[in-house]
Amino acid sequence: MVYFNSWAISTLICSIFTFIIFAFLASLKRKANYTSAFSLLFLFVFLINFGFFISAIFPQPSASYHRLVTGPAAVFGTIFLCIFAYLYPRNDRPKEAKYVIASLLGISSITILYSYFQIFGSRPVFDFKGQIYNYHPKVGNLLAISLLAFLLVMIFIQVRKIIQADKEERKSIFQMSLGMDITYLVPVVSNLLLREGVITFNLFQQLYVGFMILGYFSLIILFINNTVDKTSFMTKIVGITVATCLVFAQAFSTVVNLKNESSFDEISLKEAINFLKTGKAEGSSIAYAVSVSDSSNKPKLLTKSSGIEPNLTASQKDILENRKLGNFSKRTSSVNSPKILPEGYVPPSSDLFYSYYLRDEAGERTLQVAFPYLYYRKFLDDTNSWIALLTMALVFVVLVLFPFFFNRSLVRPLNTLIQGVGEVNLGNLTVQIPVLVQDEIGYLTGSFNKMVDSILEGRTKLEEYADTLEEKVEARTKEVTEKMEEIHTLKVQQDGDYFLTSLLSKPLMTNWNRSSQVTTNFYIEQKKKFIFKNKESEIGGDICISGNLLFGSEKEKWTVFLNGDAMGKSMQGAGGAIVLGTAMNNIMARSASQGKVLSVTPEDWIQETYRELDDIFRTFDGVMMASVILGLINEKTGKMYYFNAEHPWAVLLRDAKASFLERELTLRKLGSPSEMSFKILEFQLAPGDVLYIGSDGRDDINLTEDGISWVMNSDENLFLKTVEDSKGDLDNLVDRIHGLGALSDDLSLIRIGFQEQLSPSLGETKIEVSESILRKYAEAKALLQQREIGTAIVLLEETIEASPNFKAAPRLLGQVHYDRKEYSPASGWFEKYLELDSDSPNIWFLLSVCYKHMKEYDKAGVAAEKVRISQPHRLANLINLSDNYRLLGRFSQARSILDSAQSIDGESPGVRKLDELLKSKGY
Repeated sequence: MVYFNSWAISTLICSIFTFIIFAFLASLKRKANYTSAFSLLFLFVFLINFGFFISAIFPQPSASYHRLVTGPAAVFGTIFLCIFAYLYPRNDRPKEAKYVIASLLGISSITILYSYFQIFGSRPVFDFKGQIYNYHPKVGNLLAISLLAFLLVMIFIQVRKIIQADKEERKSIFQMSLGMDITYLVPVVSNLLLREGVITFNLFQQLYVGFMILGYFSLIILFINNTVDKTSFMTKIVGITVATCLVFAQAFSTVVNLKNESSFDEISLKEAINFLKTGKAEGSSIAYAVSVSDSSNKPKLLTKSSGIEPNLTASQKDILENRKLGNFSKRTSSVNSPKILPEGYVPPSSDLFYSYYLRDEAGERTLQVAFPYLYYRKFLDDTNSWIALLTMALVFVVLVLFPFFFNRSLVRPLNTLIQGVGEVNLGNLTVQIPVLVQDEIGYLTGSFNKMVDSILEGRTKLEEYADTLEEKVEARTKEVTEKMEEIHTLKVQQDGDYFLTSLLSKPLMTNWNRSSQVTTNFYIEQKKKFIFKNKESEIGGDICISGNLLFGSEKEKWTVFLNGDAMGKSMQGAGGAIVLGTAMNNIMARSASQGKVLSVTPEDWIQETYRELDDIFRTFDGVMMASVILGLINEKTGKMYYFNAEHPWAVLLRDAKASFLERELTLRKLGSPSEMSFKILEFQLAPGDVLYIGSDGRDDINLTEDGISWVMNSDENLFLKTVEDSKGDLDNLVDRIHGLGALSDDLSLIRIGFQEQLSPSLGETKIEVSESILRKYAEAKALLQQREIGTAIVLLEETIEASPNFKAAPRLLGQVHYDRKEYSPASGWFEKYLELDSDSPNIWFLLSVCYKHMKEYDKAGVAAEKVRISQPHRLANLINLSDNYRLLGRFSQARSILDSAQSIDGESPGVRKLDELLKSKGY
């Protein structure tokens, strides 16, 4: 009879997990020698797990012979660890490896034979805590010591390789070594402690399963990311999905079995107490019951099931011992051995029981009520057998059906794209790849086809110019190669968490407001900067959204604005921002689709939106929260309704004087338990008013001169003064905030202007601009939002031609070219802007980056130094300036600037990369 329990489920999951990894590695074609060793390692680990699984499902003495398999498999698996350590990434000491491995095989043969001698010379015992038949801990102690010794040999090989490896290989060797050491060291050491009697088998089981599943999951991810063997994208998807499912299956099994254990105790104890009260055992699972009176201490058989002969002497001893200890109403293991023990007696499962000891104060006696152990196992098996079937079914679905489901939507389009890339690399520019799916891959395929078409067209034209053909073809081929490499990089590196998160979050920050009366401008700078495969980006919890809605029969147009700050650092904050952005964009799409006119009032819409957003965040049980300001502004009357959910107070700039709109807390964060009732705030805007809504980053500034010691700003009115000094210009405001000190949090700002007569960027100069110019400028901004970039550029150029002193146009035009990585035209427009307003550190910074990409490092350094004068703690500028000095060969200056950057954020990827480059030059 087969019985499943928690240990059986755990070892089944480990068996499936390790066998799948073995099959995957063994199926790789033309694999490296270390991959072959790695696959055989997983074969032996599978044998260990399968041996444990067999011992778990058969509660019979013969199941103890699993040690004949698990012991040798553990030894040979550890030997293959040493082989892998020698081979990865290459075998630098083949002669030494040959002798060492031969020695380990000799030692292992002796220890295996000795362990067999111990097994056949010992009697199995049943371990109630571990739920299996096993041997005395001393059996296999020499084998456990040899495992630890072999593991130390592997660690020695790894450490020596790490020390002697060059910088490029050291990282991958260190990662693999660390993963292997953590995965194996704890199970091997705990096995040795078990043999020495320091820990129980139950504790060994928990340590083994935990480090087996999580350790091998991490180890296989590290291996796939560092191996030179070719793997497929589908393999990674299926493999990671299976591993994740098995991890969750293990967690689910653990919770269910804890519940089952509690239920068994509850039911059995209820039957025992009922027997104590009534003296009747009919209809219960009681095997036998024995009592011992307080006066005589003699055992008395009260009841027994058919076929069971209780050993009253053993029961008397157990009752007296547990009565002395006061161990009542608890499940306790007991063995009902025969009165005359045969030679070599090993208790079969039919002699194993769980007993509950009860006090009968009225009868002055103590009872032992015993239940068959197999009844206990059957109780657990009813649930665990289904868990086992569901786990295997789930693995089957993932392994068999996932490739089928993803074949057309993912694998085939990717393989087709790769084939097209290969054709182009071979020089075939007539290739056209069919677009099989309309998603990101379909977009990439379409872009690839357009790119190849443009290349082919260019080559056709070049044939007319024979004298320059070779030179131009070489340049175009270089361009094709660079783009192919970029496409390939984007395809194979989709597992970068930060990068993917940043791609998800950016489209959610939408400035869809098209009102000419209520203008909205965003600035978002997330604190967490990172580099993924030479791509710089940032993530954080700040988000800005705007749009327009129509209300009532008069179709009154209202402008919607939202500024939010999701709680948590980096990924947690970014996740909250994605949730908030997705929910808010969905609400906007639902409320404004196809010119929809809302029949509810603006106040009701705000209240309903708050409740929907708050309900979404409450589902995370306090793990995810966000502070938010969300409001509506009537573009004709200036009437504003809004709520502030524990966000920094909104700021009004009226007649060059800044003030807060609120003075007290009115609402808690979204997703946070609140003692406050929902309250809509109202305000009447006047023509020319400017509102600033911003996150904590506007106030969280390190004000120290050196940027090293931290003195955080505690003056809430500092932001008001900065707003007044900026005179309503958003770029100027951001520059002044940076000039105050180093930011310590994400910074996001929304500038809202109501019926302004001047362009927002003209607040300082007061230059008169005609309405036609402003309309053309607004139309260009709207086209940029709709990705009609070419038309927008033409309109902006016409705007500049008609009004050369209108500085907002060259500012925006420079930004457009900068975002498109067209650094030469971008630098020209930034220079034009600086002719009109030379006091703009943000533009000087962008100009410096343009110069750097154009390899005009002297100019780039001059521009970056201008930024450093007014903003000495701006990290991105310090990194840029240091790198420029490095490219100019001025390493001492580069190191000095980098030291300042390190004092602000030494963990920044850009800072660490520059530090390595300068150290390689001896600085």
